[in-house]
Amino acid sequence: MNTTVQSIFKQSFQDYTQCKKLPLHHYKAANDFMGCRTAAMGGHIQACPDGHVEKIWYNSCRHRNCPQCNKIQVERWLDTQKRKLIDTAHRHLVFTMPHELNELWLMNSSLMTDLLFKAASETLKELFNDKKYLGADTGFILNLHTWGRNLSLHLHLHCLITEGGLTHDGEWKLPVKKCFLPYRVIMRVFRGKLCAALKAHADIRRPQTMSSTGYRNLLNQLGRKDWHVEIMEPYEHGEGVINYLARYVKGGPINNGQLHEVHDKVILKYQSHRTQRQELHSYSRKGFITQLLIHVPDKGKRTLRFYGLYTSGKRKALNQARALHKQAPAETKLPEFDWQSYLEQQGGGEHIRCSTCQKLLIPKERLFRGRDPSTSWYYILNNVEKLNLVA
Repeated sequence: MNTTVQSIFKQSFQDYTQCKKLPLHHYKAANDFMGCRTAAMGGHIQACPDGHVEKIWYNSCRHRNCPQCNKIQVERWLDTQKRKLIDTAHRHLVFTMPHELNELWLMNSSLMTDLLFKAASETLKELFNDKKYLGADTGFILNLHTWGRNLSLHLHLHCLITEGGLTHDGEWKLPVKKCFLPYRVIMRVFRGKLCAALKAHADIRRPQTMSSTGYRNLLNQLGRKDWHVEIMEPYEHGEGVINYLARYVKGGPINNGQLHEVHDKVILKYQSHRTQRQELHSYSRKGFITQLLIHVPDKGKRTLRFYGLYTSGKRKALNQARALHKQAPAETKLPEFDWQSYLEQQGGGEHIRCSTCQKLLIPKERLFRGRDPSTSWYYILNNVEKLNLVA
């Protein structure tokens, strides 16, 4: 049987909690990982209309960092976003927070999440409202990633932004400069805004070894360094970046396919961004759990945020921009495709149809959390043939 993140947590999380105090949202995430698609989450029984077969389906946990569920939620999210995108070129930008701030992040993740989003969004708004660069209203999406490919703490925002914007006169205007935005300008404005915001929070929680003077000195030093801001080449449409972001909007920093080997140690395989080769990284079991949980966001903290033309409050302006690109208005409410349709699209039709008559299985009974019908004698005795059991 293949080792999964779920099995690692089931085998090791209880011992892990004996020596480590965790915040409530980490316990919630761990319990979701362990209970995903088990009786602990509840479920339902699907049955053939003609009584040939019955199947038990357990619910997914739907935690945004769970590596084994959420695929249908990703597809629904993708479907919704693609119907909103303006049919114009988009840029992909990356704003990276310096690693010197990692320790502060771990102690103030909720506050620093908001400060990072605010600094990046205000940088883009300030520069693109300037007629020297554009002088129009753009649409952009920011998505927070806190991890590197080997689960290291690597704090950065991915940005998908329209290459151009809607003017007050209702026209679509392209950037003035061929380079979209000068790298050093966007880097300096972003750096200045984030450092200023952090200086304004002098009462921020700090490591015991860092005095208030040391905190100010750190920010002053960072204010003189170059920060990593990446501006990619334009995409003809935003779908390429949306597809990239979708993998992380639901599903988190790791998938089960990255587990190369699991014994006393957990060995991950990943594609190194630096060498462009597949490499291995080793963690102890406790180290792996720690490293995965630090990427679980605080309860209710949004890691995906919409701005400008892509906010819900600017639907009229969005539709005006779409009309200029010969697109129909963005629909306010889209019908969601159900999980049976999704499975059939993915080639899993045999799981939702009767193996005898090929009819679509229909809901028969809801299973509440913690109830496992397969352990019920009444269920077993009434389903001997369907369960391939010998009476």
